[in-house]
Amino acid sequence: MAGRRQKLERQRAETGEGTGEENERGGGGDRWARRTFLVAALVFAFGAGMYVAWARVFPYGVTYRSVKTAVVAARALGNKLLPSQEPWVFAGVPPDSLDARRVRPAGVEGKLRDPVVLLDTDVRWSFAEHCRGTDGCLAVEYAGRGEVGRTWPFRAGMLADVANALPRSSERTPGVASADIVRPFYATPYAGGDLLVSFWYPKGHFPPEAGVGRVGGDGQLRWFTTKGYSHHEAHVAVGDTAWIPGMTLEPIVRAGNLIRWECPSGSVRLDRVNVLDENGTLVDSVSVFNAFLQSEWAAKLLRVDHCDPFHLNSVSLVGEDVSGLPGVRQGDLVLSLRNLSAFVVVDKESRVVKRYAAGTWAGQHSVKHLGGSEFVMFDNEGVVRFHEGRWVSDARVLVVDLASGEETVLFPNDPGRRRWTIANRTQGRISVSPDRTRVLASYTKQGVAFEVRVAGGAVLAEFDFVHDARRLGRLHADSSAIRTRGAMAFYAREAR
Repeated sequence: MAGRRQKLERQRAETGEGTGEENERGGGGDRWARRTFLVAALVFAFGAGMYVAWARVFPYGVTYRSVKTAVVAARALGNKLLPSQEPWVFAGVPPDSLDARRVRPAGVEGKLRDPVVLLDTDVRWSFAEHCRGTDGCLAVEYAGRGEVGRTWPFRAGMLADVANALPRSSERTPGVASADIVRPFYATPYAGGDLLVSFWYPKGHFPPEAGVGRVGGDGQLRWFTTKGYSHHEAHVAVGDTAWIPGMTLEPIVRAGNLIRWECPSGSVRLDRVNVLDENGTLVDSVSVFNAFLQSEWAAKLLRVDHCDPFHLNSVSLVGEDVSGLPGVRQGDLVLSLRNLSAFVVVDKESRVVKRYAAGTWAGQHSVKHLGGSEFVMFDNEGVVRFHEGRWVSDARVLVVDLASGEETVLFPNDPGRRRWTIANRTQGRISVSPDRTRVLASYTKQGVAFEVRVAGGAVLAEFDFVHDARRLGRLHADSSAIRTRGAMAFYAREAR
């Protein structure tokens, strides 16, 4: 055997087979060729991926939507397996006699001048002691020294059959049921006591708009519609006509060779103002895009978020006492555009932007005409300051004179109240009293609201969204009340 092995080694040495020399000439060369090919393939794949992302060509949309669906599904599964963050915090007050805590008028009289409606957008068991036998109250009206007036019962399943029966273009994450998570978002009172309520899906759906409905005092839906993707805060005018933010979903938005909006998700949110009659029928619609395109502010469209260029979050109308603003008339539309940190006045007939207002405010909500040339808003992020080792943004109630550009802070003027103003990046609402001398400011995520006098900014009343949650069965019987993060306060009759 040893002789045979030595013979084979001599043959290999003579032919050069399997030697280092051969490896350098042949086998080694093959390895280098393979490595070079792999590097080239990786460089090509990276370059192709960069081009797809830059040019947004196939398969960019498919890949983006697949990743997005996987992320949302993972979050939904995580919410089922892990305890999610509750939409409330312990309030540190006794759970008994909560009405006295919820409504606290100030001053000598200690009374509310106008009835105020408190609506909780985050939970289904709020104000439970006033709507027994249901899933709590959607809203409760308070008057005088805090006496309870009308109530609007809430039944969690009231939208299940209606919402699922109506056709709508949406992506729903598997395993996330619509009826289980739909919540109220904003509400506006009708003259007769009904509420116009927009509903949304806080997770698991795209787009999140669930629809808008008219809720009666018995808690029943008078009508409900998903047409036009109505959302956020509406204005109910004379004759129960409602003006409310809406939208269409467009794959691509173009305007000549200047504008081309295309979102990775495949849908550009193109805002509109929907006009609904008293029965919820969509009778008209105003395009925000066209309103800009035909105006002197069309250049504002050149640098925007391609997925959500405007983010229209409230519609209101100019009042009859408008003055100092040539060309602005009663009934013109006032639109709050969060993603532009601006509000505009749109002509009610030509439907063209006639005024564009931007200032020190940022991400504002709920812009309303206050009187003359003044407008009031909930400024979500207009103040940035250093607080307890970190930078925070404050929300404030801001009055803007559209004629002069002057800004006046109504609230907060007392440094002691600033703890309520931090971290209100989303939502928030302003309600103007019928006589336009007072405003209600809802700090939605803090669970509080304040009534403020327009002349001087004095606080006239405070509202605390506290609830007794012992019936949930998850808290100790002697637990304190909880404060929700879904505050929404408005006058039972708002200025029209």
